[in-house]
Amino acid sequence: MKKILTLVFSAFIALSAMAQDNQDNEGGVSFNGGADITSSYVWRGQVLLKGANIQPYLDFNAGNFTLEFWNCTDFDGNMKEFDISALYTIGQVTFTVTDYFTQEDQNNPNFEPYKYGDYYAHTTGHALEFSTDWESDFGLDASMNVLFYGADKKDWEDDEDEALKNAYSTYFELGYTGNVKGVDIRPCIGMVFNRSSWYDATYNHTGINVVNIAVKASHDIKIGEKFKMPIYAAFGYNPMADDVAAFVGVQIGF
Repeated sequence: MKKILTLVFSAFIALSAMAQDNQDNEGGVSFNGGADITSSYVWRGQVLLKGANIQPYLDFNAGNFTLEFWNCTDFDGNMKEFDISALYTIGQVTFTVTDYFTQEDQNNPNFEPYKYGDYYAHTTGHALEFSTDWESDFGLDASMNVLFYGADKKDWEDDEDEALKNAYSTYFELGYTGNVKGVDIRPCIGMVFNRSSWYDATYNHTGINVVNIAVKASHDIKIGEKFKMPIYAAFGYNPMADDVAAFVGVQIGF
């Protein structure tokens, strides 16, 4: 565990150092934040939270480096997710390390919530992911995402030692964004490459499986001359789970 945390910490320091090198050229540090209010929380073809929720965020930018804080909380207090991401962009490619942390059923008296400070491999509620994202000048984009530490285990294995090993859940997504009469339209397809509890709670699927076929439409509503409010809707189908999902959201930011 110490080696993994040292590696992650070193990556954050390296990204920070590169950001510092770019500060003079980019005009220093800036930040922005706000919140999304959505009808449900859908992530990579998975319905993680049914019902309305709020998703506050705060981003710090320095040159090519961005540090993001993101949270999702339902209005009943039954679910809470808190993520931190460090991003570094080189041209059209962005490299990201994300720390996912989730607590559920906090109102259940029999539920013992994860401790945020617990990073021990076998008990942590954190999951660390490395992502590479590419975005073209003509609308095409692609991303590869691999969970490499924490709460992503081979729970389906009968052998206890194997069950505690990382599953290295891998998700790939390909999308295209076009504009139709002022509305951004993005169809996408996402797939997984291995068995994973993150994308299949039944453990019935192995190999490559499509988990996300979706389309998202978004549009900025202007409020006066200086402000705008993005509003969006998405519809998706998960072939592996044979399930559908849809949500609508609005963003308020600064």
